[in-house]
Amino acid sequence: MTLFRRASVRLLLCLAGLGLLPAAARSAEFPDAAQPQLAAAGERVYVAFGRGPELFVARSDDAGATFAPPVRVAALPSLMLGRRRGPRIVAHGNNVTVAVIAGELLAFRSADGGRTWKGPVLVNDVRTSAREGLHALAVAPDGRLFATWLDLRDAAGARTQIFGSESGDGGATWSANRVVYRAPAGETACECCHPSAGFAPDGSLAVMWRNGLDGCRDLWLAVRTAGADTFGPAAKLGTDTWRLAACPMDGGAVVPAANGGFLTAWMRAGSVYTCVPGQPEVRIAPGTQPVATSAAIVWQDGPALRAQALAPGATPTTVAPQGRFPSLLARPAPAPALVAYERGTTIVVAPLTLP
Repeated sequence: MTLFRRASVRLLLCLAGLGLLPAAARSAEFPDAAQPQLAAAGERVYVAFGRGPELFVARSDDAGATFAPPVRVAALPSLMLGRRRGPRIVAHGNNVTVAVIAGELLAFRSADGGRTWKGPVLVNDVRTSAREGLHALAVAPDGRLFATWLDLRDAAGARTQIFGSESGDGGATWSANRVVYRAPAGETACECCHPSAGFAPDGSLAVMWRNGLDGCRDLWLAVRTAGADTFGPAAKLGTDTWRLAACPMDGGAVVPAANGGFLTAWMRAGSVYTCVPGQPEVRIAPGTQPVATSAAIVWQDGPALRAQALAPGATPTTVAPQGRFPSLLARPAPAPALVAYERGTTIVVAPLTLP
C-alpha cells in the first residue's frame, strides 16, 4: 500500500469515528429486529421495527446518516411480525404515527418527534376483524392519516375485504371503518398479501391490493380523488393476468408518480413490474417483494436484494447479497433514497446507490 493510500485510509477511519462521513457512505444496523419500515419529515428519518413482542422506533436527525438508540413504543404479546406483517410508520412535522396488528389494528402516536409515545388506540371497530395481520398506513400532505387492512368482519371463514379508516389528529382518534373494496359474491380479495396505500401531492389517495377473482391473483387499485368522500371503481392493473390457486404473499407498493398520479410496483408469476394505472405494465426483472419510489425500485432476487433506477436504459445493481423484505424511502434531491431491510436477524438502513 502506498503512503498516499495509507493516509487516505487513516483519514476515512478518522472521519467515520467523528461521524463526518456523508450519508452515502454510511449505514445503520439494529440487531435482533425484523420487518423495518421507513418514514421521514424534513431531515428527520424514522425506522420502525419489531423485536420479539416489542415495537421500537429509531430516529435520525441527519437524513439517515446516523440514528439515536431506538425507543421502545410498546410491548405487545401478540405482535404480528414476518412476511410483511409488522409495523407501518408515517411522519408529518413532529407528529409520528405507528400502526401494528396484535390481535387488533392498533395505533401509537408521538407529538414530539418520536421521543415519547401514547397509545394504543383501536382502529378496527369490529373486534378481531383485522386478525390476518396485513395493513398499510399513509399520510396526506396536510397530515391526515389513512389506514387500510385485510378485513374478516363478516363471519368465520368469510371472504377477505379491504377496509379503511382515517384520522385527522395524528392517530388519537379514528373514523368509523368503511369498505374500500368488497369482492363480488362468492369471490375474495387475496387472503395473505398486504395492501398498499399512498397519497399524491394533491391529496388524492390510492389503495392497492391483490385480488382473487376467478382464481386470478392480479393487483387492483382504487383511487379517491382529492376532496371526494368515496373511492372510484376498482380496476385491475396490467394487461396480463395470473391464475394461481394459492396466495403468493406479496403485495407490492403504490407511490406518487413523478408526473402526477400514481405509480405501482408488484410481482406476477416470479417477475417484478411497474405500472401506471390505465397503462400496460413494464417488466423489470425476475424477483419478488418489490418496493418503489417514483425514481427507483428495489426487489428480492433469491437471497439478494436488487435495485434499478426507473429511467430508460437503467441496469440493475445489487443492494445487498443477503437481504429480504425491503422498505424504500425517497429523499429530496440530491440526497439518495434510503433502503431498510432484514439481513438475517439484523436490520440494515443504508443509502440506495444506483449506477
